[in-house]
Amino acid sequence: MASNDSLVASFWAKYHYKLWRPETAIVEGSLDGNAKTDADASYVPFILTPCFPSYPSNHGSASNSAAEILARVYGAGRHAITMVNPAVPGVALHYTRFTQITDDISDARIYGGIHFRFDQEAGADLGRDIAAYEYTHNLRRVKHGDRDDDDDKYDGRSHRRD
Repeated sequence: MASNDSLVASFWAKYHYKLWRPETAIVEGSLDGNAKTDADASYVPFILTPCFPSYPSNHGSASNSAAEILARVYGAGRHAITMVNPAVPGVALHYTRFTQITDDISDARIYGGIHFRFDQEAGADLGRDIAAYEYTHNLRRVKHGDRDDDDDKYDGRSHRRD
């Protein structure tokens, strides 16, 4: 829920601010009105540039909203999370905090050449703020026992859709 809402807010902000991506800014650097920047027509990002504005980062928003909810539910640290990908044999990423994962996501988007640092920071702030609001206002603790959160008798049937 928080990730979805943070993406809606992030996309709204993207089209409100309409900030160019590094690929455009670097290739057309001589057109930005700043005498201290030069264009580099040969610049190509490592990651294929998405076809929508840069600011704020959707990945920053969604991943940080998820991390914020997880940290509030399970605690911020002392986890044992390992990520591997068969496309990159021999590489295993080990994490003990959710923020380590979101920091890696942020760095990957910057090193990949499709975001500026401030895109990532704004997206992260947006995602954390939305998650904090949702956690406080929309989520409730599960009550243990024979009653659900609304104090209605639980009939034992699953309410999950398959």
